[in-house]
Amino acid sequence: MSARALLFDLDNTLLLEDEVTFGAVRTACERAAERADRERLFAAVLRIADDLWRAAPTLAYADRMGIWWGEGLWGEFKGDGDGLHALREFVPGFRREVWRDALADCGVVDSDLAVDLDEVYRHARRAGELVDPDAGAVLDDLARDHRLALVTNGAPDVQREKLARAALTHYFAAIVISAEIDVGKPDPRIFTAALDAIGATADAAVMIGDSLPRDIRGAHNAGLRSIWVDRGHVVSKADDPTPDARVAALSQIRSCLDEWEPDAASPRGSP
Repeated sequence: MSARALLFDLDNTLLLEDEVTFGAVRTACERAAERADRERLFAAVLRIADDLWRAAPTLAYADRMGIWWGEGLWGEFKGDGDGLHALREFVPGFRREVWRDALADCGVVDSDLAVDLDEVYRHARRAGELVDPDAGAVLDDLARDHRLALVTNGAPDVQREKLARAALTHYFAAIVISAEIDVGKPDPRIFTAALDAIGATADAAVMIGDSLPRDIRGAHNAGLRSIWVDRGHVVSKADDPTPDARVAALSQIRSCLDEWEPDAASPRGSP
């Protein structure tokens, strides 16, 4: 008997967030191909966006909520609260500076082109989500005998817009977003909130996600077992937590769950 409740991460677990973001950056760089080397511009955008995001006065809040620069380049960050308000104030200037400075790095000084690239990126990024090819079939299968909840870091409007484009919302009995409750992974309270929302307990639940420090550590802190979705892009660190299981594809989750004995779902650290 496998666990009766499954908590899923969203970005880079069900949705290929990095891939679609970098693809949108490349689309914007194509617009400037006659003026700047596309590969140099692409590298400059990634470097400059990351540097500016890390230097921002909003970093502490964004990091706690799990909001990154790729979202900062397109999200509106609607909602109440000082953190979301600060992000709304910050991102317009951030976007202008990223595209202006990236062009300047390639020897191009053109504020109108920078504005154009900003618009191209936002349009490309919001054109659609890259959903893991296995996601629909896996969620359909697991929903037959599990209660599913989504536990995602991020801004409410940004994450819900992604879900709507990906048509995944209907799979989940509850959707918990960090900036809606002002608690982000790996804080165990966000996992507890999801379990409470679907009437489940930690001893009968498993967290599934791609992030060792956020999904796996947070799950363990909350007393859940965990499955790490390892897409081969992460080099684990010495202080990273050890997941209870590892899969290379979502399609492996069912067999992974079925291998566990009933007592494998007991809280971590219990006798």
